[in-house]
Amino acid sequence: MHLLCLQAYVTQSDDLIATLTVKEYLHYAADLRLPSSHALITRAEKREIVNNTIQQMGLQECANTHVGNWHLRGLSGGEKRRLSIALEILTRPRLLFLDEPTTGLDRYYLLQGH
Repeated sequence: MHLLCLQAYVTQSDDLIATLTVKEYLHYAADLRLPSSHALITRAEKREIVNNTIQQMGLQECANTHVGNWHLRGLSGGEKRRLSIALEILTRPRLLFLDEPTTGLDRYYLLQGH
């Protein structure tokens, strides 16, 4: 499968919609950003990409958790950061730019060498 994405950029702030779950966010992003015209990528392939991305970013435990905000309890700062990165790596860019990549990451996640 060949995706035509050369680069992606992850901003320092994680501006995410609080009411979506991790899995919903990634499925919506896959539907919007992965080519589907002329059946380049099937729905099953998109699901597989989403599931692989969730695993690669260590988001399995919180896949069904709402992002959350000050009013709605949800993801930790590190989980939000990993979701922001996951949203960009869905398209498998050749080059990934990260603004302050460790900002907000969980200490545990950093110590695991991810």
